[in-house]
Formats: sequence, C-alpha cells, structure tokens
Amino acid sequence: MDAIILCAGKGTRLMPLTENKPKPMIPIGGKPILEHIINKIEHFVDNIYLIVRYKKEVIIDYFKDHPKIKFIEQGKKDGTGYALLAGKDYIDDDFLVINGDIIFEDNLKSILPYKNALALVEVKNPENFGVVVLDRENNIVELQEKPKNPKSNLINGGIYKFEKEIFNILENLEPSERGEIELTDAIVELIKKKREIKGIKLKGYWSDIGRPWDILEGNKHILKGIKSKILGDVGENVVINGNVIIEEGAIIKHNTVIEGPAIIKSGSIVGPLAYIRPNTVLMENTLVGNSSEIKSSIIMKDTKVPHLSYVGDSIIGENCNIACNTITANLRFDDKPVKVNIKGKVVESVRKLGIIMGDNVKTGVQVSFMPGVKIGSNCWIGANLLVDRDVESNSFIYKREEKIIKKLNKGDK
Repeated sequence: MDAIILCAGKGTRLMPLTENKPKPMIPIGGKPILEHIINKIEHFVDNIYLIVRYKKEVIIDYFKDHPKIKFIEQGKKDGTGYALLAGKDYIDDDFLVINGDIIFEDNLKSILPYKNALALVEVKNPENFGVVVLDRENNIVELQEKPKNPKSNLINGGIYKFEKEIFNILENLEPSERGEIELTDAIVELIKKKREIKGIKLKGYWSDIGRPWDILEGNKHILKGIKSKILGDVGENVVINGNVIIEEGAIIKHNTVIEGPAIIKSGSIVGPLAYIRPNTVLMENTLVGNSSEIKSSIIMKDTKVPHLSYVGDSIIGENCNIACNTITANLRFDDKPVKVNIKGKVVESVRKLGIIMGDNVKTGVQVSFMPGVKIGSNCWIGANLLVDRDVESNSFIYKREEKIIKKLNKGDK
C-alpha cells in the first residue's frame, strides 16, 4: 500500500511563520510536522508521495534522501482535489491520503482494513469544522461544512483510505464556489453512489495546525512523551529537572537551570545563568545567553537571545537576533484570551500567547512586545519601543526623540 501526503498549501493563517517555509515544515517538538506524519506511516507503506508546490524546495531538500519518498508537484490549480489528482498515475491499488498539517497520536491500524474510510475526531466545537454524520454501522451518510447546527460532534480528521476509483470521481467533479475541486465533494459523490465509507474514530491526541497557538499546543503535547537524553556538554552547577533532551553538540554553560520537558538541539549554546522553562524547544544553533529566560516557546534555528531577555509562549523564526532586555508580554490584565490578527480578522486565541515572529528579524535594546503581536520577516525593530500592533515584513520601525543638550554655566553648578 502507498500513501499520499498533501503538503502543497501556503498556510496563510500561519503567516509570518510560512513566509519562507511551507506549513508542513514548521517545527513542532523538535522536527517538522511532516516528519512526524512520515514517522507514523513509513513502516507499513511501500511508497510515500509528497504533493508539493509552495516552497517545494524546502521539503525536497529535507527529505530527498528518504528511500520511500517521491515528490509530485501540484499544478497551478488550487484545491485538495487537484492536489490528490496529481498522484493519479502513481497509484495502483488502495492507498492512504493524509493532510500534511496535522499532528496525531493514533497508529491508523483501525482504518487500514477498509476500502474507503475517513478518520474522525470528536470535538467540542464541531461548527468550526467539516462535520461527519454516521449511521448505526458507522458508515458515513452525510458531510456538513461548518454547519450552524451540526448533527454530530465528529469532524473530518484529514486522514483517508481510498480505492483508486476516487480519481475518476475527482476528474468528473465540477469546481466548487471557490473554483476548486474539493476532496470532500468526492466523498459526497461516493455516498451518492452507495459506496460504503467507514467513519473511524481516531484514538488519542489530534490537532489541525491551522493557527499559531495550535503550534504551541502541539509542541506541548509532543514534549509530554519525551524521555531524558543528555548528550551535550553540560557545565558546572547546571540544574536539570524533568525530561530534557540535550543533543550532542549542544553546550549548556554554568549555573543554567533547565526545567523539562524541553529539547535543546545540536549546536545550541545556553547560558551562563539562563533559565529554560517547560515546553520549550531550542532548534539547531540557537543561543540563549546570560540571564535570559525562555518559557513554553519554540526558538527556530540560528536565532540568538543573548542576554537579559524574556520570551514566553512565543514562536521566534530562524536567524533572528533578540537584543538585550527584549521582553515579550503574554498575558492580558483581564485574563481574557489574547486577540490575534488572522488573515485580516481579529480572533480570540488562548489565555497566554506572546509573539509570532518571522525569520531574519532584529530587535534593538529594551524592546517590549504586547501579547499576540505578529512580526513579519526581515524586520528591524528599533530600540526602546513598545510594539503593540503587527509589523509587516521588510519594515524598519523606530521612534525619534529630540535630545536637548545645554551647556552649564558656572553659576548653575
């Protein structure tokens, strides 16, 4: 059996994190989302076809040496149906289809015996998703797209098992109102043709990584399962509590405190006197220096937080430089959910959320960020600023203050 993973989308709701990488390559728990998916299925499939387009070179470069992976480029047309059709000529039998932006715990054994099946997730807010209605034998009889009054609390989990017939159905579908061929429309056609499509409830954790705070929540879940492995160079008077992974090539300088669960990747330098708090991941070649504190955050590779700074509940992109005494606020005075701008619409997120920063950002000294602020890639944030709103990519934000210099007369002394 083969598998197709759909990873051609742009991930606009996760901007600026997806400005330089496709959504499936965002690191969660120390490795890309896509790698977590591949690790789940590589032992029981023959071939894994990755449908790529947006920033495809990032995916290809990372997985090019994997013996089971082949790359297929989606054409110019958008839509999950068009993405799946790109793999038509490579599939000979029943096959798996998985969205490339989900984190899940289930081993998928329960979905494999069926010709056509859809993995389902039970949620408290089904009105925000594609809702699935089952009959008494767990056959899918109806799909509802974000209904006001959902008929069930089961939603589409983004994992499918199909017969090859699905390609013929996709080829004969009319585009949706968005001008796209939708995979869910093909499932509706299967229902109309009286094909049996089983709805299989997934076990354990599942998350659709659609918004920045989903990344942090997924990161927290994965870190729960790690076991301590200290391979790096640990200095004197370092305190390590809980499950912590310190990879070979990482350096932990004296008097640093690390509270797990946490991962510190190779090439990273932490300390002296740094404080790494739970649910933090420092990717390759990061620097967290003297008296800096990182809490429940993901710091991507080649980024530096050298001294006297605080980063909490935040995601910091690659190759950033966070100057001395930079502070990220992560909590409102009223304890209400932090508001975030997602595709031009202000939405409520979670109670604690710091900043979302793209790649190649530099801050000056004594910069403070308000909760939920997004900083685009390639920005310069000038010294002594309070940043209380989003900053677009390729911006230089600073303030001018008039300096007054007076000569003192002898009588003034």
